[in-house]
Amino acid sequence: MTVQSLPLRQLLQQPLRFVLWPPALRFYLTHALVLLASLAAVAAALWYGRQGFGLIHWVGAVFGGVLLLVSLWPANWSRQRLVNLAFDDDRLYIVNGIKGVAMALPRERVLAVNRGKLPGHDGAIIAFTLDLSLSEAELECINRALGAQAEERFRLDEQRYRFGFVGNWQPRRRLLERVSVLAPVVAVTGRDAPADEDDDDWDD
Repeated sequence: MTVQSLPLRQLLQQPLRFVLWPPALRFYLTHALVLLASLAAVAAALWYGRQGFGLIHWVGAVFGGVLLLVSLWPANWSRQRLVNLAFDDDRLYIVNGIKGVAMALPRERVLAVNRGKLPGHDGAIIAFTLDLSLSEAELECINRALGAQAEERFRLDEQRYRFGFVGNWQPRRRLLERVSVLAPVVAVTGRDAPADEDDDDWDD
């Protein structure tokens, strides 16, 4: 079995050609705006509720406070938690950013890059998929690291499985250009084809 596990921190210290994570400026700016908005909601609820707290003041204070606590949680400011894919000249890395683990396999295992948008199992929009050549043992090892289960719609044949990746706030055209070096880019066909396919820039 050629699939190997390594810590995400160690992976990010290596020279990589591509890492699929949110752009730094958009990521930190969005978090900063959410933090300021939640802080403003709490402050406004307290200010306008000085003469007596009504329902609207409680709603602003509670929901604003919860959002403020979430925004202040240090882990939520880490882009590493959202990494899901990386590659260098020789290897592809499928990443579980939350667990901080990456599964490495040779790049020649990538058989195709599929450009169609698909719904994910958790409701997220899959920006693209990769068809990988994997044995059952390797597939089980990767899914165990990802905390996922194999889906029949992505099982193409006995040695070929399709993995989906969200766009992580990356412009779609640019994202597809970056991953197209892995294998030929094809459109998803058959029962997995999206109902409304377009090439506009969008984020997951």
